[in-house]
Amino acid sequence: MLKFKHYTVAVHDLQASVENYQARFGMQPTGEKAFNRIGNFDFVPMGYDGQTVMHLICPVSDESPIARLMKERVNPFNPHGEGIYLLAFDTADTDAFTKQVEAGGGRVTRGAPGTTNVWVHPTASNFVLMEVFQNPV
Repeated sequence: MLKFKHYTVAVHDLQASVENYQARFGMQPTGEKAFNRIGNFDFVPMGYDGQTVMHLICPVSDESPIARLMKERVNPFNPHGEGIYLLAFDTADTDAFTKQVEAGGGRVTRGAPGTTNVWVHPTASNFVLMEVFQNPV
């Protein structure tokens, strides 16, 4: 069973995007700006009343996987390639979840040693990247 955790939006200007979500949607940062070394991006969690509902992420180099994806998305209506990057979920048992996805023919990438989160490849989920965390649901 999956329980929705948050969504992640790739942006080209992190500070401007934080200000935009504050002004337009009334969201506030629910944590400090941080750096994700695996994905090579900065991020700010956003939400309401201390509850995170989304992460804004911004690549810090052109070699970042996020930067490459954003380049693929560039078009006249979206000149920076911004948009939804992933949906995050909780599950009680990532091993059981992974086995179920793989048994159905899907592809899953496991997290770094010592972590329990996994990523479901977009080809297994109608082209939505999913990150799944092991937490009580």
